[in-house]
Parts: sequence; C-alpha cells; structure tokens
Amino acid sequence: MNMIKSLLFTFSLLFLSLAGFNQILTKSLDGNQFTTDQFGNFYDISSREVKKYNKKGELLFTYSNNILGEISSVDVINPLKVLIYFRDFTKILTLDDAMSVRGDVLNLNDLNLEETSLVCRSYNNGVWFYNPIKYQLTRIENRQVINVSSNLSNLLGENIQPNYLLEFNEKVYLSDIKSGILVFDIYGTYLKTIPIYNVKAFQVKQKYILYVNANQQIEIYNLFTLEKSIYQAEKYDDVKSVRIEGSNIYILSKKNQLIIDKIEL
Repeated sequence: MNMIKSLLFTFSLLFLSLAGFNQILTKSLDGNQFTTDQFGNFYDISSREVKKYNKKGELLFTYSNNILGEISSVDVINPLKVLIYFRDFTKILTLDDAMSVRGDVLNLNDLNLEETSLVCRSYNNGVWFYNPIKYQLTRIENRQVINVSSNLSNLLGENIQPNYLLEFNEKVYLSDIKSGILVFDIYGTYLKTIPIYNVKAFQVKQKYILYVNANQQIEIYNLFTLEKSIYQAEKYDDVKSVRIEGSNIYILSKKNQLIIDKIEL
C-alpha cells in the first residue's frame, strides 16, 4: 500500500508540473487596469501611477503624478512614446520607454477638445479624440486638426456612448456596449459595425479581435470568417481583461492576478 501511495503521489506531482508547464508568471497587480506592448512588457495602471514590468515580472520603471488628477487611459502602441490621458484636467502626457516625460503637456482646451472622453495613439505621431457631446472623432498631428468624422449619432440613428478607442493597421475601432464595435478608416469615415457587445476593452491582432465577454470568458472574433470562439473556457472562467503579445497571453483575473501563459492552439 505504501508503494502504491508513493506512486500515486509521484504521478500527482508530475501532473501538476505538466499542467503548469506553460505558465510563465503569476503576479498580483496594484492598479485597476493593465496593458502590454509589442516587446512583451506589461503596465500596471492605477489612478495616479503606472508601473512598467518585463514579462519576467521584474519592475523596470515607474511613473507617478499627483498633480494632474486620475489617469484615465494609457496607450503603449508605440512603447517609445507612451500616451497618458488625464480626463479630469483634459491633458495628455507623452513618456519615453523609461517612463520619463517627453516634451510639454498637451492641454486639450487649447485645441477646443475639452469635451474629449476617449484618446488613442494614431499613425504618424497623431492622436485620435472622441467627443461625446458632438458624437465625433477628431484626429490631430503636431497640435493641428487633420480629420473630423461625421456626427455618429445622426449617421447611425442612435445615441452611442463609446467606452474604448484604438487604432490598428489603418483602421480605427470605437466600442459601444450596446451598439457594438464601430470601425472607421484612417480619415474617420465610418465603415461598419462589428456585433461585439458588452466589452470594456479589446485588442486587435492581425485578423482577430480579443476581448472578455459578458460571462467573463476570453472570446476571439475572426475578422475574416466573422466567427466567434471561446479560448480555454475550462481553464479561464473569471477573467477581467486579456491581451496577447507574441506567443504569450496575458490574463487579468477578477482578483487582480495577472497570469502570463504560452498560447495553446
């Protein structure tokens, strides 16, 4: 009996070891949101501080600000020019890859963009802004307005309330919980609406949109086939946020635990 128990114990340890083989890191985050960059670094974002870690979980740099109010969003699509938006004070800062401030603070009041609710980085060092009063997207370069969309409320025949904005691969994506994800070209011209609802944030990667659905599961939408699929539902069922960089998937649980795993296909 002792030998059987010993064998069972050995097999149990082996199973647990293999089950966790793909897992790279588990780390508790301090902030209420996170993001990642193309190099696999992740950013722990709290109301007044951003901590940058490498994928090993080693702290690289920290940015903090107690003057400009709470941090509304952080865009690291260009990790050499990190964009931080302070909605309460209608100001934007740009940080370098060491999380140090680059250049002057951009005051949106000076550009008549004081009603901005969402901000994201655009191509050619541009920035997109969404105005919830005028229902418009505006793009600037070098502090000059370059593109302005139509009134989206009139165009769609409904009063949208977008909660997330990003640009990827010459397309602009604007998410509304009830209406879905609106897609625009790089000039702000409306193209279509993707039927993905009730998402707080999402990531566009090549031909996929990655997000957490209403059941706290990781869901993938194929932009080519228009099909939706659930990723590892039996393993990840209480997800708050998710991102992919390279061959790794970054999963933030409702308990604010960040898990970095190898992607299993």
